[in-house]
Amino acid sequence: MKTLNIVPFVFLILSVGCLNPDPTDPRPNVPSDVALDSGVVTSDADSETGLCPSAPADDESDPDRCIHTFVYRANGSAPATAVKVAGDFECPSTWAGSYSMSGPNSAGEFHIDVQLKPGRYQYKFIVDNTWVTDPENAERADNGSGDQNSVLTHSCPSEPDCTFNADCIVEDRPVCRQYQCAPCDCEPGQRCSPDTGQCETAPCEGPADCDTGQVCSDGACRGCLETEECAAGLVCVNGGCDVPECQTWSDCETPTDSCVDFQCQPRPCSRQLFSLGSNNQGYDRVLVAGEFTAWLENAVEMKRQDDGIWRAEIEMDNGRYAYKFVTYQNGNADPVWISDPGAMEQVSDGLGGENSIRTVDCSETTARFGRCGDPDVADWRDEIMYFVMVDRFYDSDGQSQPVDGATGGNAATGPSGQFEGGDLVGLSQKLGYLDDLGVTSLWLSAPYKNRDLAGAAIDPGTDPNQYSGYHGYWPSPENIDFSDPLNPRPIPAVESRIGTANDLRSVVDEAHDSGMKVLFDYVMNHVDVESGLYREHPEWFARGDGRDGRPNDGFALCGPLNLWNDPYWGTRCAFTDYLPPFDFDNADARAWSVADALWWAREYNLDGFRLDAIKHVSNEWLTDLRAALNEAFPTPQGDRFYLVGETFAYDDIGLLASYIEPSTKLDGQFDFPLKARLCEGIFQGRMNELQGWMDNVNRTAYPRDAIMTTWIGNHDIPRAIHFASGEIGNCREGSNPGQGWNLTPQQPQNPASYEQLGLAFGVLMTSPGIPLIYYGDEVGLAGGGDPDNRRMMPWDETQLSDAQIALRERLRSMIAVRRNYRALSRGQRTTIDVDGDQWVYRMACNNDNHTDVTVVVNRGGNERRVRGLPMGNYRDLESQDVVNNNDLRIPPRSIRLLERLEE
Repeated sequence: MKTLNIVPFVFLILSVGCLNPDPTDPRPNVPSDVALDSGVVTSDADSETGLCPSAPADDESDPDRCIHTFVYRANGSAPATAVKVAGDFECPSTWAGSYSMSGPNSAGEFHIDVQLKPGRYQYKFIVDNTWVTDPENAERADNGSGDQNSVLTHSCPSEPDCTFNADCIVEDRPVCRQYQCAPCDCEPGQRCSPDTGQCETAPCEGPADCDTGQVCSDGACRGCLETEECAAGLVCVNGGCDVPECQTWSDCETPTDSCVDFQCQPRPCSRQLFSLGSNNQGYDRVLVAGEFTAWLENAVEMKRQDDGIWRAEIEMDNGRYAYKFVTYQNGNADPVWISDPGAMEQVSDGLGGENSIRTVDCSETTARFGRCGDPDVADWRDEIMYFVMVDRFYDSDGQSQPVDGATGGNAATGPSGQFEGGDLVGLSQKLGYLDDLGVTSLWLSAPYKNRDLAGAAIDPGTDPNQYSGYHGYWPSPENIDFSDPLNPRPIPAVESRIGTANDLRSVVDEAHDSGMKVLFDYVMNHVDVESGLYREHPEWFARGDGRDGRPNDGFALCGPLNLWNDPYWGTRCAFTDYLPPFDFDNADARAWSVADALWWAREYNLDGFRLDAIKHVSNEWLTDLRAALNEAFPTPQGDRFYLVGETFAYDDIGLLASYIEPSTKLDGQFDFPLKARLCEGIFQGRMNELQGWMDNVNRTAYPRDAIMTTWIGNHDIPRAIHFASGEIGNCREGSNPGQGWNLTPQQPQNPASYEQLGLAFGVLMTSPGIPLIYYGDEVGLAGGGDPDNRRMMPWDETQLSDAQIALRERLRSMIAVRRNYRALSRGQRTTIDVDGDQWVYRMACNNDNHTDVTVVVNRGGNERRVRGLPMGNYRDLESQDVVNNNDLRIPPRSIRLLERLEE
């Protein structure tokens, strides 16, 4: 949950907003009069000597200075033409970019010698007018404006192990990285360039030039896409050419196994095994014939195996079928029809004999449809989720009920902490819009009765504004008795400012009628201090214990006491002094909360919950909730009551994974780590890093049956369009009062920003996970931090730019393709080609019942040729144009979704 300006505490120390007030000026907003922790003064001159801390290489006027060589190594796939270095060491103006670097040399290296005084400095490279951190330097520092700078600690004399790649002559350490000779470690399918020392797609003339299992295509090594690309005797399995474990069921040693995707696996139910012992009858040939083969017309040959038993495997639909074995014995041409002696049921054949009966009753379809399953069976993997903050979506009657004392504002164009009038009736009226967009799952902000009073921010010292509970994250329940769980007293209440219980029921019913699932935001960490529940049961809530500055009587505050990640208090601290946190060690408190969640789920026929701030709640509560839901909803639609958690952690993938276990805990989480890498890959030209991380880290980080929710924008961070426009450079940006109230950005005017945001959505729509659309992001709605990122949804089409409308239409088109091609939501990715600006990959189910889709993403500013695709014609799944692979081009900032046509 992020309410008011509830953000991870690390962001609250920032005093400068992350949005540059002049978006055309990319320079870091580092104050020129701030001294760094080394004592180096970032002003026009050293405070003691009057000399600048830096100077050109030939300036030896200060004996305390010595040479430091800045080196930028250009990526071979996106070579630079001009590079400068800028930093807080420059004079007379810091961050001026006054040092132009020489290069590139034959290894693609740019360099410059600078005289520097010993100390700690911040710097960036300016590569073809784009400001970037040093890709080889892992030491970074926040620059106070939502981005990071590289950090250099310089000492004299400066004696690096190496400066250039050419300085490294040891075979196992052939490249220079951060002034030390190091191995050149590359991802599979890449090699260390002998010219630049950078990782590049490995060139090839044939398979012998590639890693084991790869193929050589269009002069580059990559994973296989189909068996025809592999050498004789090999098959394409999971993107690699390999010797098949099996080709047919009879290749498997265990009779109960079948051959699935060229691997022996337990036989799926729909693949029925028929067996007949020879009993010394001397059969020459045996067939299976029955109602499922049109009797003899399509009878299936059986195979005599080493144990002397005749067997056949037949793919069958559910049903009850009569059959017999057709045997040929001792060279006789005339068959003998016999019943199956091992059949459980026999019936008269009407001719004096018996037919055997085989009853098939299977629910699973793995054998027929592969890992992607039956495309016509509901599966949460196929959902498209849309988050509606009800108060900010649509006001049906022009009325609002403000909370006294809450800070207002014009939520149409900026921040407001007040109720603005959006309501449940308005949401019902706009369900057609969501259906037309392609939305299949609706996540509603918490609709429960909320606190009636205004409340302060999490840190009033940095944010003096007062807030209402418009967002739904301050539940204020009465002292509800759940002893009869189906008839609680009093009945849990809907927040009256957004509508009635009947209004809420209408939203859910109408959404279901449109084929949409519905999730509620469930807030289980705390309640309002004024609530009837807290007043009646204060013993159910965690209080301080007097240690380490915590109060003896009162709540231990998460922010001021830095308890967010404390192993004990992290699940017991209070976000504010008016939101007492549950102590779920108390079994009565835990039981009440679970009963409350279960009542809302039953009463409104919900399909799932988004569980707010799950890391601040005990595991016992989560396992109790899942057990209760499993009992209450034994056969939910889509085979699960979907629980998705919110854990605000961009770089702790293990923490997110620890809460996921669909049978006992969460089905998935909002994928914060993916959001950060997607932002960097698409908006900052690091597509190759995004590919490596998604394919090698993200794919294996979570349990196999987890279903993550993927996203590029939400209600706790500045709006996605400002990351896409480059106004915000830190892809892990949270929210703070500076950019929530003081820096309210305008709608970007450059169409390229909306095209880049469309590409981010494009990767989400062509990858596993449930893609989330935060209301307004489909038109690139502007907004800074919380609450500016919660402006009213714009409904006047005349106020939208052509670029905004184009973004929405492109998103609508990509959603339609995803919904029609299950490989995009359920398949596995094989990368064909990748560099900093382009990524080509195939999404496949490896099953004839599913169509593979090739995805081409070009985030660069130039048209690109698409290389590495198998020969043939391809159909664009959006435009329906057909093009040969040799003629395939992709425009700048574009994505193409392609189907290879049969020859």
